[in-house]
Amino acid sequence: HALIMKSTVPSGTGAAIRRRLTARGLDDFAYVSCPEFLREGSALADFRRPDRVVVGDDGTWAGDAVVELYAPLDAPIVRTDIASAEMTKLASNAFLATKISFINEIANVCEETGADVEEVSRAMGLDSRIGSSFLRPGIGYGGSCLVGEETVLTRRAGRVTLRSLEDLWTQLESEVEPVADGVIEPYGLEVLSWIPERDEAQYLPVMFLTRRDYEGDILEVKTKMGRRVRCTPDHPWVVGNGDPAAPHTIRLAESLTDLDWVPLAHGDAGPRDAPELLPTLGAVDAAGLECRDVIVRPPRADVAAFMRRPLSERRAALTHRRGVGARGGDIRRSGAMRLDEAARADIPLRHATLGRARNGAYLASTIAADERFWRVVGLYLAEGHTSFGKKNSARVAWSFHRTREDHLVDEVLDFWRRHGIEARARRTPTSHCATVQARLVAAWWTQVLGLGRNSYEQRLPDLIWEQSDSRKWALLSGLFEGDGSWSLINGGPSVIIEFGTISDELADGVLRLLGTLGIVPSRRIGRGIKSTKDTHWIRISGADQVERAISLVPARDRVGVLASIARQAMRIAPTGYRRGTGPAWARVRSVERRPFRGPVYSMEVPASHSFVTTGGVVLHNCFPKDVSALKQLAGNSGYHFQLLNAVIEVNELQKRRVVAKLHKHLGSLVGVTVALLGLAFKPETDDMREASSLILAARLQSEGATVRAYDPVAAGEASELMPGVELAGGALEAVAGADACVLVTEWQEFRDLDWSEVADRMAGRLVVDGRNALDPAAVRAGGLEYEGIGRR
Repeated sequence: HALIMKSTVPSGTGAAIRRRLTARGLDDFAYVSCPEFLREGSALADFRRPDRVVVGDDGTWAGDAVVELYAPLDAPIVRTDIASAEMTKLASNAFLATKISFINEIANVCEETGADVEEVSRAMGLDSRIGSSFLRPGIGYGGSCLVGEETVLTRRAGRVTLRSLEDLWTQLESEVEPVADGVIEPYGLEVLSWIPERDEAQYLPVMFLTRRDYEGDILEVKTKMGRRVRCTPDHPWVVGNGDPAAPHTIRLAESLTDLDWVPLAHGDAGPRDAPELLPTLGAVDAAGLECRDVIVRPPRADVAAFMRRPLSERRAALTHRRGVGARGGDIRRSGAMRLDEAARADIPLRHATLGRARNGAYLASTIAADERFWRVVGLYLAEGHTSFGKKNSARVAWSFHRTREDHLVDEVLDFWRRHGIEARARRTPTSHCATVQARLVAAWWTQVLGLGRNSYEQRLPDLIWEQSDSRKWALLSGLFEGDGSWSLINGGPSVIIEFGTISDELADGVLRLLGTLGIVPSRRIGRGIKSTKDTHWIRISGADQVERAISLVPARDRVGVLASIARQAMRIAPTGYRRGTGPAWARVRSVERRPFRGPVYSMEVPASHSFVTTGGVVLHNCFPKDVSALKQLAGNSGYHFQLLNAVIEVNELQKRRVVAKLHKHLGSLVGVTVALLGLAFKPETDDMREASSLILAARLQSEGATVRAYDPVAAGEASELMPGVELAGGALEAVAGADACVLVTEWQEFRDLDWSEVADRMAGRLVVDGRNALDPAAVRAGGLEYEGIGRR
């Protein structure tokens, strides 16, 4: 068998697939790269009469077979290696884009000097070394990454972790040899993702993770639910129209408006195979202790059984300088031995306790991960801190209200005493504290379990993602009771439950954890007058959600909360988000542009083409196509592709020049109606991917203009991608009452328009020929003012 890749893919994809086949024992499975060079609208003709057929292979039978398949076309065959075939497709598309951007720059200079770009390009095209193709100036061709602080939920070797992209890259870079500069192929790594046909998110394999340096604008997309994600302007987003049952589409970040809705993943995506008992032996290494410095107390029966073993076995385990007899007597009397002795004696430690040689505080070798445990963890996240002092001392503390929260102090003390650990309470002028003074406990609590040492560092422990719903609720109930509150909205009967933290990581984790339980909270970020750090307020509102999250309200108040929301005459649907059978959808509130300089990261999840990032927001895969992909590939390989960077910049600026032409004739665009003729990225197709009309319409709307548009075949696709744009049933209907008309796609239908009739329908007189496809004399003869691109 052989896999033949026809798609445009980053150079190196074939090598990655080859490695995966080998890893699965499929060395005999052949791979060939045979990229298509078909144009939208003329695919049949291009297939039957190709300029060339490129076949990249490893010299196996499969390459010969592909050549034989194409033999009837009688076209030139270029036989090469796989990487070169992949690069040929990228390079060809990039060169065509370069020609477009070059002639656009010439057109801009022509406008300044009085030259006519049509005559210039015609003369240039007669040179056989240059050719006439793609020397038509116009609006430009159509064209991603996240900042390192954005987070993903990953699963590796069964362990689920919430981490930033920057931290994920740092860890993988230390473990995996990059397949190219800035490109890591992380074997065995899965990320939380969403397939549109599924109701809940799920973990899917990551094919590539990339990192590159970036300098330019970053967009911060904010939703009405307080979720925020920062990305490059060309990052693709999954977008809906607010109806959870309606199909979604893909849109670039810079094209998002407050009419767009983005999905928020929810549901429990992981298996619940969490252990019932948590081992604590990892605390020894975490505390920096040697085994000989740790005392263990196994069950008395295990100690007695050891003392009945043959002398040779006891001598091998007890290597103390006092000798086996004296040391054995000590163990028989005290029931305690050093950890290294227990290890050599192969004594089971499941029911043992651990302590330091100079300390009387002992820690059970296992702790039950039940709901009481997770309640105490939640209380610590809200009100706890850990300090490590001199002489190997350490203390874990929970600080509550001095008089009103004695029951929480008792809950923490009872938990630790039930596990045989000494815990004390002390009252200060401002608080009532529960404390555990033990270095092993502190090391296990912060370094093994992964809790923070103070309120700035707090984060959810990784183990919580694998727990049952009841245990997740237990942690959250401790968290909200420790540092949360509930209140009546405007005196009732509506209720809101909220929790505040200054830890960015904890806020993100709580949002996601509530999402696995079917709760969609909002987040508000603010800073007090004397505060030096933003506070994140996680809020649960709506009667249905409050009822489901009632365990977050202290038990003494639950009856009153339920009685209050029961008095509501009507349960009003929320305005910030909408629920369906799949993910929740949050409305975009704003898109803010800021300068940025630093590394940005991308991720490829081939099975779903999406992943879930900060706050549960679902994003489309980061990887761009064609020109942008080649630029990223070069950057990841350590090469600064200066020419291609300029090509992309010229293309983006060309769209702005059309808007500038409208400003030149009309002044401010507030209240102005602009008609766009053509929406698809080229004629004879309904393809809206990377169409110039998307960016042009968004820019015009942001300037305050009303946009009306018509396309012969792409209206259906455009209706999903261009919210707020009025779609007309014909060209004359589109221009009716318009102050200006812009030709975006050069359909023959527009070339054949009766421009006198167009002038009668329009309120203004300006026609901007964005493709230089119209006859200027015919437009002017109809009584209209013509503006081309670089035309005299």
